[in-house]
Amino acid sequence: MPRNLFDRLPSHIHLAHVITILLMVCAILSWQAWQQTDRFRQHHLQLAMTSVTGAAEDLETLFSELQRSMRLFADEQLYLFEAIAADLDDDALWGQLEQATLKYFPEYFALTLTDAAGNVLAPYFDENVGEVCQQDIHTFIGEDYRQQGYIHPNPLAYHFDIMVPWGNTGELQGVFFLSFHPDLLARTLQRMQLPGHELLLLRKDKPGLIEITAAGSRNLLQREFFLDADELARLSHTLQITGTRWDLVDLPESNLFHDEAARNWTYAALVFIGFASIGFLMLHQLRRKEQHRVEAETQALKHQSELAHVDRLNIMGEMASGLAHELNQPLSAISTYCQAGLRIIDASAETPEKLVHALQQASLQAQRAGKIVHRMRRFGSKGKARRTAVDINTVILDATDLVEPELEKQGISRHLELTSKLPLITADKIQIEQVVINLVQNAIEAIVTANTRTPTLTISSRRADDYIEVVVHDNGPGLDSSMVNRIFDAFYSTRTDGMGLGLAISRSIIEAHGGQLRVESHPGSGTSFYFTLPLTGT
Repeated sequence: MPRNLFDRLPSHIHLAHVITILLMVCAILSWQAWQQTDRFRQHHLQLAMTSVTGAAEDLETLFSELQRSMRLFADEQLYLFEAIAADLDDDALWGQLEQATLKYFPEYFALTLTDAAGNVLAPYFDENVGEVCQQDIHTFIGEDYRQQGYIHPNPLAYHFDIMVPWGNTGELQGVFFLSFHPDLLARTLQRMQLPGHELLLLRKDKPGLIEITAAGSRNLLQREFFLDADELARLSHTLQITGTRWDLVDLPESNLFHDEAARNWTYAALVFIGFASIGFLMLHQLRRKEQHRVEAETQALKHQSELAHVDRLNIMGEMASGLAHELNQPLSAISTYCQAGLRIIDASAETPEKLVHALQQASLQAQRAGKIVHRMRRFGSKGKARRTAVDINTVILDATDLVEPELEKQGISRHLELTSKLPLITADKIQIEQVVINLVQNAIEAIVTANTRTPTLTISSRRADDYIEVVVHDNGPGLDSSMVNRIFDAFYSTRTDGMGLGLAISRSIIEAHGGQLRVESHPGSGTSFYFTLPLTGT
């Protein structure tokens, strides 16, 4: 759409365009915000799965490596285990075992030995082995040395145990196990935990019970030990840790996805506000431009109306002699009929019928003169342009009536070829009448200048699609190409005393009515002026 045409669209059309664009922008931004939030969610779920998988592998590796290392250690220290079993009160042997254990397992904090039946030989942690640990020892022996690790909630120290059998090849002599702080597991979780997520070890046999977090065992938590319903619903991934009673889970922060969605929607809202601000700023600018354009057009129409009025006054001046002749006829007739009436009154023999006839004729001639004066006053009036539904043929007839005296004076024959029952047009009747008079006067001047033998002026009207077309043709000398190209220029005239405004004003009037005014002429073949006006409602 050309820019000037877009600028000329009504305000409500601009508003509709802006609203449509804003709705499209809103839809695109909403879709983009939803897509970004969903991509963020899917990305974090994928990362969480990777985090849980990696942490589970590390924990299983940690347990299997501790068990393997402790088996090797038990085999290597078998003589020491047997010596301690033979002499439980030898503190030197216990000190030697402690140093050896600390060398290979620097993070342990307690060790325990049992015999083949699971009876504790010598505890080294608080000089006591609780019922939970004793039950684990018997379960370990009874299940062919398979252990299911978990956290022992000892009041003095939360811990987990790693157990291995000791003895000669093929012979169980007892169980050796070490106790470790939960920090060993917490560091693995801390290393694999994602920002905005929390890795947790939960008890499989006690749903929702927290065993270990990245911060340590549950006794260090400043919260409930069990996950609530909302947290259980938010769990993204769960994996069982082989050889333990734990499920490793990923728990996204409660506001992780909500905050991301809020950021995306806030960004979308800000962008939309930006677009809306630009759109309404453009609307404001377009409205101002439209106001300026309307003011300029109003001013131009005012100037055009003033020029048209000047042109009409000029036309009236040029028609003055013909109009004087036209008025002289009814005025002379009035005088004659009045004198006849006086004679009838003086001669009482005359019948009253003759007196009535004389007065009637005087009245008709007075009305004729009044109509001429009325038409001239209406044509020369200065007022605001008013467009109404008019019949083009009526306009042509009224215009030719005004110039009829000049046509008779110059001996020019007038032919009207008007198509009957033409649709109405919406126009300012006086201005269109002015255009017709201008074109007729130009034709008269051309014919008079050429001294044409049979001077003829033809005016025709017809319908052409959605327009009414009027043609004013004269059989004058015609115009050469240079004159045709300049005929509508302001202040261009072929007469030395002409103003050069008539045709320029006529074209501006026709174009202001949505029509066109053009000329066709060839030297020696006369000149035809064509103008079109749109039908009412088109």
